[in-house]
Amino acid sequence: MLDQWQRIAELFILPPGINLSMLAGGLLLARRRAGKPLILLATLSLFVFSLPAFAGLLFTLLEPYPALDAADLQLTDADAIVVLCAGQHTDQPEYGGQSVVGGFTLTRLRYAAWLQKRTGLPLIVSGGKVANASTTLAALAARTLRHQFQVDPVIQETRSRTTRENARFSAKLLKQNGWSRIYLVSHAWHLPRAVEAFEKQGLEVIPAPTAFGHSNKPLNRITDWLPNAKALLKSYYGLHELIGRLWYRISA
Repeated sequence: MLDQWQRIAELFILPPGINLSMLAGGLLLARRRAGKPLILLATLSLFVFSLPAFAGLLFTLLEPYPALDAADLQLTDADAIVVLCAGQHTDQPEYGGQSVVGGFTLTRLRYAAWLQKRTGLPLIVSGGKVANASTTLAALAARTLRHQFQVDPVIQETRSRTTRENARFSAKLLKQNGWSRIYLVSHAWHLPRAVEAFEKQGLEVIPAPTAFGHSNKPLNRITDWLPNAKALLKSYYGLHELIGRLWYRISA
């Protein structure tokens, strides 16, 4: 039930929901002084959120950690690799009705497998059940790593539903094995919040970012300043992460 209310709240505080809410409010107040400014704000903010330039700048702020240098991997005295799962596709007909990991999770697993093969470190997958799913994300991730990347996870953390819970429950398993220094694998824009959560559990974290959302190329193409749906989706994820970081800090 909590997950459902959270999703409903997100509809009204993230684009395009917040823009539609402002537009509806502006139309209701059209005959009053506040009506026209609300309509204008709704329209302009939706335009800005849909710009590739805005989305790119937003992700530049969200991604402070650089990619790991492959040449230095053997020099780091880490104990394990932890990869954070994020979503699944349920009841997929092309897989005989089985559930499979979602795109975000698959992206992270691909890099975690690459990292594991170059370091030889034990690999932990972290993720519980999503909504009414019958299988945990960790179990789906373990199956994917085994069948598609020929990597066997050492531990499955199967209780977490949030980044904060990823950190809490993974830390318990890590400490039981005497591990305290880890590579933490997630999307580059998600890692700052995840690193902070894991460090609060007394772990030493080496950020291992993947799937960077920003580019170092100058914003000098005309298409950078023309709105599109892909940029709007990217802005949605970026703003979602900013709000998530703020929430973690005020609710700590």
